[in-house]
Amino acid sequence: MEKFSNSLMAEELRRTLAERRKKHYKALIGAVEELLVRKLREKEAEIERATRRHNELVARESQLRAQAEAWQGRAKAQEAAAASLQAQLQQAVNKCGGVSAEEGLVLGAGISGVDDAESAYVDPERMKRPSCKACRKMEATLVMLPCRHLSICPGCDRTALACPLCLTLRSSSVEAILC
Repeated sequence: MEKFSNSLMAEELRRTLAERRKKHYKALIGAVEELLVRKLREKEAEIERATRRHNELVARESQLRAQAEAWQGRAKAQEAAAASLQAQLQQAVNKCGGVSAEEGLVLGAGISGVDDAESAYVDPERMKRPSCKACRKMEATLVMLPCRHLSICPGCDRTALACPLCLTLRSSSVEAILC
């Protein structure tokens, strides 16, 4: 009987150990599942933040593209204005006549030759000289670059940071010799 009772005890001990093992496995699996669920939620939140940031960046990219197109349009308009001003300067130089090729290059325009002195003569009394747009006292003899406005006198050239007509920041100025 003792043998029977030992075998019953051993059987009871095995069952108890098996139940404890099952409980331990369940607790371990529950803890791992809880950790995995927490990590999964963190990753989902991270994906949501990354998606929001991506959408913000896409919107910013489209905004910057629109701004770039606007600036390119402005640049083309400025180039057209510069070409127009250069053509006007060329016409003024051609009307003035008697300007050497070297002086014409200083003005930024090629000079086509004048056939006779009489056709190149311009009466200085009839020619209206532009006044300085800064001080309005002296004669404007300097062309501002890059905008190419004939707008200031040598006195104002020393202090001018921008063209008084269009307020473009100046890079330099060139003296225009008008007959």
